[in-house]
Order: sequence, then structure tokens, then C-alpha cells
Amino acid sequence: MSIAFRKVWRDLWNYKGRTLLVVVSIAVGVMALGMTTASNVLLKRQMALSRAASRPPHARLTFSTPLSDDVVEAVAHMPEVADAEGWLFANVRWRPAQDAEWQDAVLTAPADFEHQKFDLLELRTGHWPASDEVDVEYHGVGYYGVPPIGGTVYFQVNDHVTPLKMAGTLRDPSQLPPPYNGFNQAAFYVDRDTMERLIGTRLFNRLRFSTPHYSREGVERAVEAVQEKLKRLGVTTSASTFSADVQDPTGSQTQEFLDGLSTVLTIMAVLSLGLSVTLVINTIHAIVAQQITQIGIMKTIGGLYPQIVTLYLTGVLVYGLLSLVLAVPLGAVGGYYLSAFWLTALNVPVAPFEILPQSFFYQALVGLVTPLLAGLWPVMQGVGISVRQAIAAYGLGTGRYGAGRLDRLMGRIHGLPRLEALALRNTFRRVWRVALTELTLISAGAIFMMVVATSDSFQKTIDSIWESWGFDVLFVFGDFQRVSKIATVIAAQPNVNQVELWTWMQASAHQPGLTGPAHQNEIQLRGLPDGSTMFAPTVTAGRLFNPADGHAVVFNQKLASDLGVSVGDQVVIDLGGGKKTTWTIVGTVFDIGVGGQQNTAFMRRTVLNADLHHAGEATVAQIGTVEDTLEGQDALKKRLKSYFETQGIDVSLALGQIENKQLAGALFGLISGLLQIMTFLVAIVGGIGLSGTLSINVMERRREIGVMRAVGASSGDVARIFMGEGLLLGVLSWAQAVPLSMVGARFFVQALGEALNFPFFYRYTLTGTWLWLAIVIILSLGASWLPARRATQISVRESLAYE
Repeated sequence: MSIAFRKVWRDLWNYKGRTLLVVVSIAVGVMALGMTTASNVLLKRQMALSRAASRPPHARLTFSTPLSDDVVEAVAHMPEVADAEGWLFANVRWRPAQDAEWQDAVLTAPADFEHQKFDLLELRTGHWPASDEVDVEYHGVGYYGVPPIGGTVYFQVNDHVTPLKMAGTLRDPSQLPPPYNGFNQAAFYVDRDTMERLIGTRLFNRLRFSTPHYSREGVERAVEAVQEKLKRLGVTTSASTFSADVQDPTGSQTQEFLDGLSTVLTIMAVLSLGLSVTLVINTIHAIVAQQITQIGIMKTIGGLYPQIVTLYLTGVLVYGLLSLVLAVPLGAVGGYYLSAFWLTALNVPVAPFEILPQSFFYQALVGLVTPLLAGLWPVMQGVGISVRQAIAAYGLGTGRYGAGRLDRLMGRIHGLPRLEALALRNTFRRVWRVALTELTLISAGAIFMMVVATSDSFQKTIDSIWESWGFDVLFVFGDFQRVSKIATVIAAQPNVNQVELWTWMQASAHQPGLTGPAHQNEIQLRGLPDGSTMFAPTVTAGRLFNPADGHAVVFNQKLASDLGVSVGDQVVIDLGGGKKTTWTIVGTVFDIGVGGQQNTAFMRRTVLNADLHHAGEATVAQIGTVEDTLEGQDALKKRLKSYFETQGIDVSLALGQIENKQLAGALFGLISGLLQIMTFLVAIVGGIGLSGTLSINVMERRREIGVMRAVGASSGDVARIFMGEGLLLGVLSWAQAVPLSMVGARFFVQALGEALNFPFFYRYTLTGTWLWLAIVIILSLGASWLPARRATQISVRESLAYE
């Protein structure tokens, strides 16, 4: 073993605490980067594999009138269509035992379990359901309390109860697991014979098909061709009975959301790594300063500048190598569980654990190169000192303390107790070291408060969206219903204080003169009654319509932007069935639809219904209640749904405000949780940086500690000085981080909204400010405790004999 290598090893081993701090600090940043890289690779790969295996259709069409097997076969043979498949869906009620409460569920019957074409169901346990048997989507087994295989599930349709035997569990790629599936309903699957016995029909109400070559324009043309084909076959295709959902088989929308979130997490990981660099700089600077005399001796006996620089950079390289020992496996594990978390939430199979070559390469490159670059400046500065200065010096900066402006300012502060005054002045002895430490703590504090502000903004967004919707309970009917009949029934229910009947439907819009699928935008029409008090959106331009308006429409601001229109412009809305009308935009609003969409358009119900020839009818009931509780809303939902079923009124969707608000909060909670994990890692780096700085201070001031002990200072006095320094640095960082977070939080929330393609309301509260103050005080005292304890263990003899 060479003398140079023995010196490097001795420096690392003799100061094991310092080595551990630097290694852990670098490892945290490298691990965070590896975790986000690995999770992103795994997410993309598994989602692509899952999409390919499930065979997603290019379009999903929904009908309220039945489709026979012959109709589906006729569509499959169209030149615009590559293949087609019918599905049958029904909303039912179920319970796991005869004495249990009834719950809502979706019952699905594919054309043939053994020969599926699209959205392939994957059997997990048991077998495909035969006659009088049922399977369940496997994520719902524990969540909804579904009986095990061999047990009995009871279904209710039109007050008729039918028991079915549990045959197995399956994975449905088109279903999100609870609680993220939006409507909190279990998903069950039966064959068509069983479905016919339950609901009285085996005919399809959903059609899924693919085109020979995917393009959105091509699929939209195929949808129009299918409409015409079904019209010629005598199938009703008016807007009230037909809706289409064009699907990108690459899953680009979901991937864009995950890519945006991954970008934010990667930026935070890089920032964490950047903060680790400050500790490397501080530590290497302290090592060089401590060994200035040794550098002078090495130069005296013939050591060359490149040799000495290489010697110290070798130590830095060892720091990087040791950090990889921690960072690579932890990053791989973290990336695996992070990807598994999101894949499970998206109902995508999780891959076996592995260390990805791409992630390992990035971590190795960053973990070795970054510390070397960080240590280059302090090493070159220290090694560049002359032999005379090195041998005569006691560390870098000898003789300069007290001459700076900050030092003179500290000297003018009087009236403090002796130990507190000493802690205050010692804090700023190494200005650059303090600045780097403060940079770490300020960044950690600002990021923490920005993340808390983001969570507050999420909550404000949820509150604002539900407030703009105005309803407590919502019913969407399968077809138009008489307003007078539905309103009378609902108003007679207990605790109901408001009822509004709206018309919802799907349509398409384009600018006048622009034709063809490339210029068509899918929109969700919302026809509201005159004098509506539930409709209270945030107006971003223009105005809302009034009862005197005719074909006046209010657009969602994003929809207006996508169409390239603004207030005063005209748009052509295609209502289906050859009905096209021209509307004038009178205003734009901020609005997030019930399904999370941002393509809503609002108009007067009477005008819309006149165009549709459905005067006095509506498709949606929005209900306000005096009892603002989850139990009260659920009870009203169940009573009305039971009544509608007895009257033969098809309810395609029933929502309670509180329940769905909680579901939305859970989804946003996932994002907030990930951001808080990254913030926690940054805070760890900040705490390590502070502890490292104080440890370096203890090493540099061993002689001073010995002198203080010699003149009577107790161990408590010495500890008080160093813990006072740590607390002062922490509180100062908090005071500087607060204004930075106030400025940065707004931009962070805006950037996150753009990355996720979801607009957020901004709200900054003092919750994060006071919470971080408490955290930084605890962090500062905790980080300074070990260096302070080490300082109290230095004896007078050891300190004065130091080098």
C-alpha cells in the first residue's frame, strides 16, 4: 500500500463521523435521483406492456338502445373498422350477505370471456363465471368486503334479489382500483345468460372497435361512419342515446400526467443532490484548512501541486464510491416501490424487483463526478498556498477574522450573556461555510413551505370546484325525463331544499368555416335552467348568460383556448343526428367537470332542449340538502335511486358531494405525499449539512475548547455554545426561507399545474411557516447535539496537544 493511499485511508478512518456525514449526504441526493429515474423507467415500461397486452380499442361507444350480435358483426365488417366487440353494462345493487346494507355496483357482461378482443380481462383466481356465477375485479375484494370464492353475493334489480356464486377474481384494465375509480362502486362480471336473467336483456349497450391504422382524425371519421351505419340499420343514434370516447392506444394522456409528475420529482432530486454538494465543499475545505501545515511539509520535501491535488481528490472519490454503496440499492428499492405505488393505483401489473442498468449508470456517473467537481475548488485553493504561508498558518483565513464588516458588526453587539455572545460571534467566523450551510437550510425550508402551500392549493381547488358545482347529490339519467315529474318527487324528500334539472350531453364544436375531424373538439354541454343558483363558476372573461339570451354559450377557459376562440366569437356545435347550431360565446369560466374534464360549455336548457326537440325534459338532477353529512347524502341517494328503479327510470350515475370530494382529496393526497417524501429527503440533507458544519467547527476549535475548559468552562457551557450556534443558524435560515417560499410557491403551483395539465387555485397559509419553524428548531438542536457532545468530551490535555 502506497504512502499516499495510507494517508487517504487514515483521514477517512480517523474521522469516521465526518466521513459518514459526507457519504450519507451524497447518498441521499444520488438515491433520490436514482429513485425517480428507476420509477419513471419502470412506469413507462410496465404501462406500455400492459397496454399492448390488454389491446385497448380506438373508440368506446355507449348506447341507451340495445345492439344485437348482428349489428356488432355488421360494424366489424365496415372498411373503416378493423374489428368490433359488444359489451353489456348495467348499474345494480349488491350486498355480501342477506343482512348487509345494499351497495351500488357495475355489472359487466362481455360477448365471450374465452374469446375477448379489447380491454382483455385477466383471470387472477378461480375461473370465468358460468351460469349463475359471478367474478369480481380483484382490487375490490378486500375494499368492499366481497365474499371469497364459493361464497354468495346478492344482487338487486327492480326489487328482485338474485343470489350468485363467487367463481373467481379478475383484473379489468379499464377499471381503476378503489378509492381512485371515481364513483366508489364494486365491479362484477357475469356471462350474458346470467345478465339476461338479472336485467331482462342480453343485448349490448357498449361498442368497442379499432381502426386499421390509428389517428385521432381517422377514428373520428370511423365514429361518424358507424353512426351512419347504425342509422341505416335502424338503431337510434340521436345525441340522447349515443356517446363516443376516442382512445389513444399509446395512453399518452396518462403518460403525460406521470411524466409531468416525474419531472417535478426529478427537479427536487437534483436540488437535493445540489444541496449535498455544499456539504462536500464545506468538508473538503475544512480538511484542507486543518492540514495546511501538512501540505506545506509535503511541498517542502518535493510534493508537486498535481500530486497533492490528486491525493485529496482521491479522498473525495472514495466519498463518492462509499455513497454509491448506499445510494444504488436504496434508489432501486425506492424506485421499485414508487413505481409499484402508481402502477397499483392505475391497475397495471407490477414488475419483479430489479436494479435497472440505466438508473445504475446515472447514479454512478452523478455519485462520482459531482463530489469531484464540488471538491475541486477547495482543494485547489488550499493546495495553491505557498510553503511559507502553509507552515506559518493555523488554517485557511488566518489573521482575517475580525477584519470583515460582518465581524465588526458582531463586535458592536453588547448586553448579551457571555456564552450567548460567544456563540453569536463564533457562528460567523467562517462566512463562506455559514453561507453554504444557510443555503442548504434555506432551500430545505423554502421547499417544505412551498409543498405545504401546494397541498393547501390542492384543497382550495377541490373546495372551489365543488362550490362551483353547487349540488350535494347528483343523478344522471340514461335518457331524457320529464322535469315536472322528477322535480316533484325529489322536492318531496326530507332535507331537500333545492332541485335543479339540467341537460347534459356530449357534442362536438368547431369554428365556422372549418370542417373535418382535425377541427372538431369534443365538448360536454351543460344546459341549466333559467335562474339557476347552483351554477356559480369563476368568470375569467366576459359574462354569464341571462334569460334574455338565445344561442349564447359560456365556455370553459381551456376549451376556448383549445378551439382558438374568445368572447364575442361564434362556434358551430354539432349535436349529432345532423343537428348543427351556431352559438355566440359571451363568457369563459374556470370549471372542472364532474369527470375531471375541462371541455365544458354552458347554455340555457330551454334553448338547448328546443334544438334537441326535448322541451320540458332533462337528463340530470342536481339536488341541494340541508344536511351536510356523508350519511345524509348517502341515505338520500339510496332512497331516490330505489324509487327511480321501481319507476323504470335508468340511473347511469349517482354522486354524493362529500364522498366524491374525499375521493378527489385522496388522489391529490397521492401527489402531495410524493412531494413530501422528496421534501423530507431535502430536509435530511439540510440537517446533515448543519451537523457537518458544527462538527467541523468543533475540530477546528479544539484548542479554544481546551483553553475554555482550562479557565473553568463546564461541559454544559461548551455544549451551550455549539447548540446556540446551531439554533441561530436554523432560525436565521427560517427567516430567510419564509419570503422565498411566498414568492416561489405561486410559481411552483403554477408549474405543477402545467406539468399535470390541471389548473390549481393558489393559496398560501401560515401553516407551513410555523410548522417549518418548529421543525427547524428541532432539526437544529438535534443536528448540533452530537457535535456539542463531542466538544464536551475534549480534555484540556488532548486539545492543547492537537497537532
